[in-house]
Amino acid sequence: MKKWVSTIEKRNFLKWFLDNFRLKRTDARKLIELFMKNNHILENVSFTEKISLSEKTIVISSLNSDEPGFEYYSDQRKTSDVSTAIGDLQANPSGKVNIILNFYGKMMNHRYLQLIEPQVSENIKNYQRYEKISKEVDTIITKAMLENEKEKIRKQIDQALDQRNEDLFKELVLRLNNL
Repeated sequence: MKKWVSTIEKRNFLKWFLDNFRLKRTDARKLIELFMKNNHILENVSFTEKISLSEKTIVISSLNSDEPGFEYYSDQRKTSDVSTAIGDLQANPSGKVNIILNFYGKMMNHRYLQLIEPQVSENIKNYQRYEKISKEVDTIITKAMLENEKEKIRKQIDQALDQRNEDLFKELVLRLNNL
């Protein structure tokens, strides 16, 4: 479930971000300006909080952030070269790009929170996976306990036969059949 955000909202937020924060890497400003000038690139931009190594992900930080100033992840590789990211985006402007912006107070910033992709769908998938595995494990445990109980009764039946105890034998056979 992807959250749709208009290019106008994205552009307005990026403009606000550049107006209100100084970047650790000043050349990263050129990248944000590239986004703002090109609708076709901005349409494919998603704001997120999670680095995905399988997708293009750009991390940009302001001066008051503890995070690195710029990182670009693409094709299982990581670089801090802004020109590589710009070249990659210009060569493939229709590709999906995730952006993580690090700045003071971002998790309290209403404008930013409206842009980021919700992690709810991932949490739901994890929960469903957990439920499926849990049911499978419960089934395996139940079968193992049942087999263990059957084996125990079979041994008791053998002992009842050895002792020629017909009443106990019939009772144990009945209990085994009920399992």
